[in-house]
Amino acid sequence: MISSRRRLVVASVLLTLEALAFALVVTESVTGAIAAVGFTCLSVWVHVVLHECGHLVMAKLLRLPVIAVRIAPFTGWRNEVAVRPAPSMAALPLRMVLFYLGGPMANLCAATALAAAGASTGTPLTRLGLLGAALVAALLGVLNLVPGTSPRSDGRNLLRWLSAPTATRAGLRAAYYQEEISRALRAINPPLGHPVGAGEDPRGALAAFQQRWSTGRAQSAADLVADAERLAALARADTTDPVAAAAIGQVLTVQFGLWYLYAAVVNGAPVERREVLEISELAQIALHVQPHLMSARVAMSLAHLLNHRPEQARSLLVDIRPGVDPPDLCGVAFLLRAVAEFHLGNHADADALVRAAGGGYPQLTEAVAAIRAADPVPPLFAVAPMAAT
Repeated sequence: MISSRRRLVVASVLLTLEALAFALVVTESVTGAIAAVGFTCLSVWVHVVLHECGHLVMAKLLRLPVIAVRIAPFTGWRNEVAVRPAPSMAALPLRMVLFYLGGPMANLCAATALAAAGASTGTPLTRLGLLGAALVAALLGVLNLVPGTSPRSDGRNLLRWLSAPTATRAGLRAAYYQEEISRALRAINPPLGHPVGAGEDPRGALAAFQQRWSTGRAQSAADLVADAERLAALARADTTDPVAAAAIGQVLTVQFGLWYLYAAVVNGAPVERREVLEISELAQIALHVQPHLMSARVAMSLAHLLNHRPEQARSLLVDIRPGVDPPDLCGVAFLLRAVAEFHLGNHADADALVRAAGGGYPQLTEAVAAIRAADPVPPLFAVAPMAAT
């Protein structure tokens, strides 16, 4: 079976030969035909660079934060201009539509200019070269407007922002929130530096779970939940090492607990009581084994918040040590304690905690701000009984 890359090479060679034959008929000169086709092929790389420059210029004009610029057409690397807009940015759908149009429009403008220049010249060789370059630019611009399967496709992203701007903005916010959760999980349980298999080993299963989640390789939400349920069963097993069980409890509590908080506050969808009980049980396993560890207290305080026990949540986070505990973990701890203070009506203390958390978790901070702005404070979950700790 021929690979897609080999098919592309074969197609490129055939197109080049056809272009040479056509140029030879027009120019009636082998040298002229080779020069015209060579100029057209070289224009491909020029138009690729021009395409990315169009995105870059549009990003700068629209004040979209640029986080990466990769323009290396001769190396075979992916060419892209990556931006990271804030989900709350004003007129974000319009900005993103214009950003994704920037590259194709640069190609189409170049095609128009080259076609006009070619039409005004009287030399067949020059006219052929300019019209060939114009055709390449037009094809590149039009093909990039066609929705593709790649998440980096200009056409696909244009369609998303045009057809469902609200849902796309919400998806962007959720993706950033997941990045924040992953950063907190790395502070709680740093992943191993090499791939591991799940098997029945609790530590290996936990590492594999974190790798799949952080890289987005889980097939679906159902697969993720199934993996989490297997991990939870390992944490409850009598044969599991207590420290490994505690690590699993911390990771699953923070992973799902923060998402449940987001769903309740941002999406207005509190979770069912059964989920609260599971979160509470896993958090208790972690706190029972490592009661003085900050990560265990963060997990248990999150479980208390989701179970409508702000007093207990606050009591676990009165001793936050920014200079000792990981900074990312301290940021989450400050924000969770702020949620507890808001529920208790202590707005001044909560505001001070939000400031102490810094700006490392903007999406979680926005969720905390939504809790502060609500009157009354929104319920996170249905109250469920939980044993005292």
